[in-house]
Amino acid sequence: MLSEHLIQCLATAAEAALEAGDYFRSRVDSIQDVKAKSSPNDLVTDVDPACEAMIRRRIAERFPDHDVFGEETTAPGAAASAAAAEQVWNKPHLWIVDPIDGTTNFVHHLPLSVVSVAYAAGGELQVGVVYDPYHREVFYAVRGVGAYLAGAGAMRGWLGAPSAEGLPVGVRLEASRVEHLKRAVVASGFPTRSRTYEQTTANTARLFGRVKSIRALGSAALHLAYVAAGRIDGFFEYDLNAWDVAAGALLVREAGGCVGEIGGGPYHLRVRDIAAGGTPALFQAMDGAIRGEA
Repeated sequence: MLSEHLIQCLATAAEAALEAGDYFRSRVDSIQDVKAKSSPNDLVTDVDPACEAMIRRRIAERFPDHDVFGEETTAPGAAASAAAAEQVWNKPHLWIVDPIDGTTNFVHHLPLSVVSVAYAAGGELQVGVVYDPYHREVFYAVRGVGAYLAGAGAMRGWLGAPSAEGLPVGVRLEASRVEHLKRAVVASGFPTRSRTYEQTTANTARLFGRVKSIRALGSAALHLAYVAAGRIDGFFEYDLNAWDVAAGALLVREAGGCVGEIGGGPYHLRVRDIAAGGTPALFQAMDGAIRGEA
């Protein structure tokens, strides 16, 4: 049984994600403005801030006193986002929002972009939603209740009368049980920032020949949702922002997987170098391999 507060948080996150995701999908053929933020490869369109504004309105309608930490209202660049996360991560009520995770995919008409919305209380993730509007898939998790996958229509049906008794909507997710690298499909991102590019390239090279396959879909939130769903066995990436991974991290955790800092401890909202695996054994093997320890 969910508390009324968490029911309303889940409903708000799902409503906001569905609205923003369906909007950006409708705009895929009518993008009017594409600009670079921190680098020529860090893109933003006129659609990104419009989507974040939609999400913020939804949150403000129900929780006017809550804080929102979003990509489009944070100064560009890794240093600025890290500093902003340090200031807000343990707020009593914090929403972490990425209106379009996978903007480059969106600009290039690749159907691999999602909306990510998470809610945390005092630094602890409570609710996470990742919505893929191209495939109408809503991945969602509630702390201590589990991770689930629902169709957009089914989620809208639940939103018509949200209640604890109505959960779960859709099917419960379970992360992959693969334990060995040689059987694992592992995903990563390949940023063009010099430090992380060289680091990712070198560490990914260590995995070639040791894993079943490597994938790069261009969206950290989607990678993590797929780890939770057992579609991908493991994932790692450097220098990510809280809004890229917060909802996905909760999905993985609630699906029985492992998520944490590369070479470090468990995931928290200030982690920027992240790894996730369906099993502790795979997580440890992957973490050791990419750091050259195994």
